[in-house]
Amino acid sequence: MNINQLTDAQISEYTRVAYYYYKEGSTQEQIAKRMNMSRQRVNRILSACIEYGIVQITINANSKSRLLELESGLKEKYGLLDIRIVDNVNETDIFLDLGNAAGEYLATILRDGDVVGFTRGSTLAAMAAQMPVVHRKNVTVVQMIGSRNQDPQNTAADEIVHNISNRLGAKAVMLFAPIIVSDAGLKASLQKEPAFQDTYQVIQSCNIAVVGIGSHDSIDPHYAFVGVDIHKNIRLKEGQRVAGEVSTHIFDQNGAQVENTSRERIIAVELEHYMKIPVRIGVAGLPEKSEAIRAAMLGKYVNVLVTDTATAESLL
Repeated sequence: MNINQLTDAQISEYTRVAYYYYKEGSTQEQIAKRMNMSRQRVNRILSACIEYGIVQITINANSKSRLLELESGLKEKYGLLDIRIVDNVNETDIFLDLGNAAGEYLATILRDGDVVGFTRGSTLAAMAAQMPVVHRKNVTVVQMIGSRNQDPQNTAADEIVHNISNRLGAKAVMLFAPIIVSDAGLKASLQKEPAFQDTYQVIQSCNIAVVGIGSHDSIDPHYAFVGVDIHKNIRLKEGQRVAGEVSTHIFDQNGAQVENTSRERIIAVELEHYMKIPVRIGVAGLPEKSEAIRAAMLGKYVNVLVTDTATAESLL
């Protein structure tokens, strides 16, 4: 059979199954769970790999094999549920490439009835713009952090949720609140509003989260528009340094939470509820973000990673 009869997506999927089975030694049952498909489908793909010549003595895809080896090494090192690496060499396209890969990954794991939470950022905006059309029943997409008018076009959490829900034919649930308010009392009042409570219940029911990973340098600009210097409100313990943030939660180089006195004013999913979401997909790349990404994995803020080759090599 001629491999040209397969689409690029099929070749990628078949190669991945073959790698897990022949190179990693995973069982068909393990591969089925890992890739959210039936064991019978895994069996059919393995047979097709031989028929199409994808599997001969070795896996017939050198560049893809290199990526899979990187993925396997990072998955083991950081205890990830899964990982996708984009072979990107052009930094100007990194957001588009990561967003595309994240969208394709979400499409493969999305199931009927899933509740998916999103934060903000350029990579997630690129994901929303390229998200494959997926037909699933009763899917809900929810905003996990507040919004701000100063966000660049399409990168605010509410716009990302709106765009993703359109692509998925899903119900969109918005968090109608700013990302930070003037005082703790106002935050407490907002949290008592029935509309806020309804949205927050949906956030707590998320089984998938898709988040950006902020580096140390990118944290303060999220809040500076309201005159808050987050760095002045951080209380570091001995030996701690700020590495990054996920969903407004700041952590140090080892993934430990950093005390932030502005927390009482920030409108976002609380850390205890965020960490209970079973699948937490971090989408981030470029080597300068390596420390933030590494710390996010060490602290289990993300347990699935979508990144680029250069960053993956740095992390490994």
